Amino acid sequence: MTCVANYDGNGRVSRLLTLLLMYKSGFNIGKYVSFEEQINQSKDYYYGALQDSSKGWHTNENSYTEFMKNFLSTLYKCYKELDKRFSTVNGKKRKKTERIEQTVLNSVLPISKSEICGYLPDVSPTTVEAVLGKMVKDGAIKKLGSARATKYVNAKHIH
Repeated sequence: MTCVANYDGNGRVSRLLTLLLMYKSGFNIGKYVSFEEQINQSKDYYYGALQDSSKGWHTNENSYTEFMKNFLSTLYKCYKELDKRFSTVNGKKRKKTERIEQTVLNSVLPISKSEICGYLPDVSPTTVEAVLGKMVKDGAIKKLGSARATKYVNAKHIH
């Protein structure tokens, strides 16, 4: 039982150190949304990523890819939660068009129409498609891929 407590304690300490490093790098999301809570919501994935990243550690053949994917996914969930909390600004509800635009422009990774619809369930796919089309036409975003594989990315992120 002591090992489990120490293991969980070590995890909490490592997550606190991660938050400190994030603060020092200008990522203040932890002040507004609990990084720990986001991890707890998908603990199985978190522990699976830790386990996958540890395979081959003793022979220096491990890969941190799964851990980093989990970390970035958790960070993204934190920002998504923050965005939900600020859907109203100065007492006014943000327009659907503005919320779609911000979802795409603030996405770190290319994002699909279906992902946007998942983040903004109150917005119709037709509205999302119309806003994406206008943003592509205006040059604010770039379209990557085609058909179901289509994703969109902030034009500033493409060199």
